[in-house]
Amino acid sequence: MLVILAWAGLIGGLAALLAVSQSNARRDVAQRQQARVETGAEFSALYVKDIEARELRQARLWLTGRRPSSSVFARVVGDMGFTAAVLLDHDGRLLQVVPVKPALVGKVIISAYPHLAAAVAGRVAVSNVVPSAALGRPVVALAVPFSTSLGLRVFSGGFDVSQTPLGAYMSHLAVVPGHRVFLIDATETVIASSGPAPRPGETLRQVDRSLATLVATHAAGSYAAPQGRQSFFSAGVDGTPWRIVVAVPDAQLYSSLDGPAKWLTWAAVGLLALAGLVIIWLVAGLLGGRARLAVLNGELDRLARRDSLTGLRNRRDIEETLIAAFAAARRRGDGLAVLMIDIDHFKAVNDSLGHLAGDALLVKIAQTLRSSLRIGDVIGRWGGEEFIAVLPGAGAGAALDVAERIRARVETHEPDAPASATVTIGVAVWTSGGMDELITRADDALYAGKSAGRNNVHIATVEAALAAP
Repeated sequence: MLVILAWAGLIGGLAALLAVSQSNARRDVAQRQQARVETGAEFSALYVKDIEARELRQARLWLTGRRPSSSVFARVVGDMGFTAAVLLDHDGRLLQVVPVKPALVGKVIISAYPHLAAAVAGRVAVSNVVPSAALGRPVVALAVPFSTSLGLRVFSGGFDVSQTPLGAYMSHLAVVPGHRVFLIDATETVIASSGPAPRPGETLRQVDRSLATLVATHAAGSYAAPQGRQSFFSAGVDGTPWRIVVAVPDAQLYSSLDGPAKWLTWAAVGLLALAGLVIIWLVAGLLGGRARLAVLNGELDRLARRDSLTGLRNRRDIEETLIAAFAAARRRGDGLAVLMIDIDHFKAVNDSLGHLAGDALLVKIAQTLRSSLRIGDVIGRWGGEEFIAVLPGAGAGAALDVAERIRARVETHEPDAPASATVTIGVAVWTSGGMDELITRADDALYAGKSAGRNNVHIATVEAALAAP
């Protein structure tokens, strides 16, 4: 009897331990998902900070005169990739606006835009979804104050987040099947989502009332929905009134814990009365396999989309991006440009300084390329020392501006770079034909630039003709 009681106690203790383990595993899964959302919020905050720094740099460079011309202002707005923008003086009076609307110039509009009022007061401000001043289209805006000899000024640019890399990032933030990702503002208006672009003015409450009610008071939790029980996770984006909200089906989130494996584990505990050591081995193997599977899935997810050395998109991902951009350009009749970028004499760096220095140079140039593009442009490593940039909506002029900016910044040779370097850039702008032809023309332009002496920008012959005055 004592042996039976002791064995029953052992089995009961192991059963209790298994229950705690499964509870902890569920908590760990939820914590990993919450950490992923918080990482997404940190990325979003850094993205906004990058726009802020670039916006302030452009404003100080071009917008300090008594009243910058509309052409200068339009060029600055275009270089930033904004769809709408305003320039205000220290009283909040409108100096310039894009799209151009002369009737607004000279008016004080800050009463209708809290983020502009905050910027006039001297604070960088990110808006909720607001109607653009000129056309009334919904955008989010980033307003930066800057000093001039004529006093404080405010440059505010508006853009559709769903059309930027941040919008694309929302689609990759969660990997659980059936997930939904929302970037919302303080009024619950959806800025971007993992599904189709939100309708103008659409709120989270209109999409999922229960989710909106819970997110208003809780950072994470679960709730019953018509499609099954859902878990949600959220995190605020520092420096903005925005919040990322992710909802995933419990059945998918905990599928490795609540599926057949759960009941097999309990069956194994029952069989432990007859074969304890064997079952302990099975449980240990199951837990170890689960941990290894989680690590492997995370590594596969990282490798699938990123170049391991530079952190840029890899060739597979940039090809998918180019296919989508090309399809959009053909469907809408928008512009599309491709830059093929090659580091000059890269083999000489490897031969003279070693492959470690070559790798360090690739990483440094990749950082320069990333910081030199417009909002909405995409850069990836094509192979070896060759990179490719996809510029949606760009014509010949804009593509040449971006290419020349990249060439000049690489040539500057920052002190922490392992070696001086230059790049040759081939530019091709789509006007007709297929995607492969566009890439081929960019390649041909690159090799023409190499033949012309390197460290230059060369545009494909067709685009050169179109860009000529």
